[in-house]
Amino acid sequence: MSSETPRRLSPALAVALVVLLLAGVATGLYLLLHRPAAGPDLPRLGAAPAFTLVSESGTAVTTADYRGTVWIADFIFTRCGGSCPILSSRMLALSKKTADVPAIRYVSFGVDPEYDTPEVLAAYARDLGADLSRWRFLHGERPVIRSLIKDGFKLAIEDGPADSVEPILHSTRFVLVDGEGTIRGYYDGMEQPPVDVLEKDARALAAALRERR
Repeated sequence: MSSETPRRLSPALAVALVVLLLAGVATGLYLLLHRPAAGPDLPRLGAAPAFTLVSESGTAVTTADYRGTVWIADFIFTRCGGSCPILSSRMLALSKKTADVPAIRYVSFGVDPEYDTPEVLAAYARDLGADLSRWRFLHGERPVIRSLIKDGFKLAIEDGPADSVEPILHSTRFVLVDGEGTIRGYYDGMEQPPVDVLEKDARALAAALRERR
């Protein structure tokens, strides 16, 4: 009965195998540490701006209050005779449709702070029929609000003709923010189809939050 001497790996082949093994381990570790958070396949468009503002009830509201929730923002003023009634109407309908998902919140930033005091915003919210347990109307000084919109949310705002129905020209986008404070999408609030997509995306983000808890 014959026996064969086992073949030895050449030094070069042994080194190559070790390199491949280490590369595989490194790749596995990278994928483990950098795997995306659970949730829908939405872009990550930067952090939502930090803020400390005053609600329609006169209480302080900060970005931290929305940590761990999905929130949708828009920008309105009560004297607006053009886009704002449409935006608020669509936001109201959206808030009612998502009443079964308490993790979805709503934030309307007032862009006309000299006129829209917290008391005026409270009356506007009341007349609108907004659910103030999930929807806040926020007031801040003009420079703060302008910077928040332009530099934070990267949206447009400027003064319009004083005697027009739109004396303040502002973005009509709804902004979707996830539970980590990351902007996940901008949606045209003047059209229903994009708002329908927003509802779907917000529900998906809220479901992902529930799964991680």
